[in-house]
Amino acid sequence: MQRIDIGIIGGGASGLMAADSVKGRPCEIIIFEKKDRVGKKLLATGNGKCNLTNLSFSVEKPGLFYRSRNPELLASFFARFGAEDTLRQFERLGMLVTDRNGYVYPLSGQAATVLDTLRFALEERKVHIVTECRVDRAVHRGEGRNDGFYVQTPDESYFCRRLILSCGSAAGEKNADLGGYELAKGFGHTLITPLPALVQLRCAGNFWKGLAGVRTEAGILLTIEGKGKKEEYEEQGELQLTDYGISGIPVFQLSRFASAALSQGRKVKATIDFLPAFRGKDDDWQALIKKKCRDCRQRSMEVLFNGLVNKKIIQTMWKLNGLHGEDTVSSETFPAVEKVFFMLRNFEVTVTASNPFANAQVCAGGVPLTEVDSQMESRCCPGLYLAGELLDVDGRCGGYNLQWAWTSGYLAGQAAALSIKTERKKYD
Repeated sequence: MQRIDIGIIGGGASGLMAADSVKGRPCEIIIFEKKDRVGKKLLATGNGKCNLTNLSFSVEKPGLFYRSRNPELLASFFARFGAEDTLRQFERLGMLVTDRNGYVYPLSGQAATVLDTLRFALEERKVHIVTECRVDRAVHRGEGRNDGFYVQTPDESYFCRRLILSCGSAAGEKNADLGGYELAKGFGHTLITPLPALVQLRCAGNFWKGLAGVRTEAGILLTIEGKGKKEEYEEQGELQLTDYGISGIPVFQLSRFASAALSQGRKVKATIDFLPAFRGKDDDWQALIKKKCRDCRQRSMEVLFNGLVNKKIIQTMWKLNGLHGEDTVSSETFPAVEKVFFMLRNFEVTVTASNPFANAQVCAGGVPLTEVDSQMESRCCPGLYLAGELLDVDGRCGGYNLQWAWTSGYLAGQAAALSIKTERKKYD
């Protein structure tokens, strides 16, 4: 049996940061990674460019950027290791970054740079990394912090004085792997049901194939009803229409609310405004409608609606209202024309499901924050630390989820190493 100071289960962003955070401290560290290499998810973040943090984040108002059952606990974590600390950490490792309106990327524009920077640092630190290694079993040897942990893999068994769970979530996994959650439950933790977040939404209707491929600026109002209450959430940005529903950044930002509501059996609707430039300008919008209808009287629908929005959207609206492109604007067709104009600003669809974990960037839910202390140490099992997506924290698009990985990983690694140092002094 190998004896290790700190065992880290999971070699994603939080696990790598946890290992790097103990640099300079005399600790032997091992990372257990089930995939064939560490940091695979990192390579896909930011469309391969890795938006590693966001300088727009406010420590005083973390609830604007993150969702959790206990958002009030987040401020203390980020106050101790926030976006500026992340930049200093990577600068210390020699990585150059660029700031694009608060969105921070590696200067190279490649996610591989972030992974390589961490990987090189851990190689120099002589951190032992075992890949293609699934942890079958992990148990606490006793009841105290200093009792340590037994970790069993298919090929070897280990004794770890401290253990960090940074196993990630089921997001991005073809076969939803809940192994990390099961390990946490084995140490006495509870679980808020994990759900896909930052994910596409599936919607009712047989017209979506005709809209597939459209990208357009739009406003989206998500309305949730049922269980005796009504909620509304709103976003604006580039909407992507698919052959099954809606996607794009504004949809991703809303998806965690839709996923949660649908899991509770509540009704979810999305109302799309395809012309958000007219938001708050109803008089201008009505004036435009009147002018176009007056100028295009006895002319075709194609002329009337030309250039307002993507042609696929207009054609879909025609079909839904019994119109054709060659139909002319007249008193007979005007009621349908009015409906098309209304739908361009208020296109309501029923959300039936989110896409599965395999399509999600992160998960909502996980181990409640109330079950770890300010050092990320488990309140259920002394000497165990939790970090990253395993915990009930999910952020908006824009580098916030990676920042949570860096923050929680750093705090967990520092605390684990410090507790070992304190233990050694006690017995010296």
